[in-house]
Amino acid sequence: MANETKVSAAGQQVGSGTGWEDHMDTPDILATLVEKIGAQQESIASSSRTGLGGRIDRGQHQKQVMGAFGTLRIFATVPPALASGPFAKSGDSDAPPLYRVACRFSNGQPCPFADTEADVRGVAVKFFTAEGTETDLLVTNEGGRSHARDAKSFMEIADVLVSQIEGGLAGLIEKTTADVFGRKLGPVEAARSFGILFQATKLHTVASLTTEKFWGSVVKCNDAAFKYSLQPCPDTVPGTDGDRHGDQYLRNDLLNRLRKGALKWQLVVQLFTDEEHTPVNDASIVWEAPTVVIGELEISSVPSAEEEATVNQMAFNPANGFEPLGITHARRVVYAASAANRADRGLLSSAEARARIERTY
Repeated sequence: MANETKVSAAGQQVGSGTGWEDHMDTPDILATLVEKIGAQQESIASSSRTGLGGRIDRGQHQKQVMGAFGTLRIFATVPPALASGPFAKSGDSDAPPLYRVACRFSNGQPCPFADTEADVRGVAVKFFTAEGTETDLLVTNEGGRSHARDAKSFMEIADVLVSQIEGGLAGLIEKTTADVFGRKLGPVEAARSFGILFQATKLHTVASLTTEKFWGSVVKCNDAAFKYSLQPCPDTVPGTDGDRHGDQYLRNDLLNRLRKGALKWQLVVQLFTDEEHTPVNDASIVWEAPTVVIGELEISSVPSAEEEATVNQMAFNPANGFEPLGITHARRVVYAASAANRADRGLLSSAEARARIERTY
């Protein structure tokens, strides 16, 4: 495919997003990943450190920091390559769409550790197009990349982290030693992956989720491969609104800020340019490509307890709304399996989620 370029409003060269190659995991690998997420969920559920009492919950991002409803306004700045599907203009109108959304802010671990613990932070946004297409935007603050190149490596590292939750430092050392020298990861790749994770958690202090930058994995719209991210709006006040040492300080910061005014983030996209600068199949590489602001996420009111419980009952999947590419193929399967494994916790169906989102306005 020819990779034509267009000029954005900021004068940057924005590619058409074409010219990529996609490498999908084999059915055997996908089946293994599904089996592995189930085993991890069972291990976490049975651990005395998680308080789950044997009942399975999310495989990752178990602790909801805040759940709320808001709006996602899409701008007219959407690149032509992405001006369809969820980013298309509404019906016969020339106006970009305004979506009602559910937002779930979370910590990355599959257990309810305090906000003061070093961790990955995430945001999940769900909305439905006028045609009823369910769309989820899933992003984390790992600096524009994952700590693992692919889903298989990601799940092997997750095994190590689950062992740490179950057995503390001794469990971490035992599992890491077995996996590294058993060649599941290999010493070089293990050092690289844990180095990225260490940098994104232990070496990165999160003052507020409103000031963090969050990135998603690669997906496809029409023929264009792209990544999306949530970035702080320029007028976001830095720092923590409240006591940064409290176990729930990230949640309290969001609520304190909401009592003073709306919370806002910019929705930003990057289009594929070439395999060197924007690799589709290596999730551990930061994309070097022009960024285009295409929308704004806004939460304007403090959520009720019922609204938060509703958001926490929703299942999110990074392949909803767009076609998966690269690591997102496996993420689609693993997220679906994780949701199915915790269906007895009152999980909302897509139809129920849509009705709840629309009912809140």
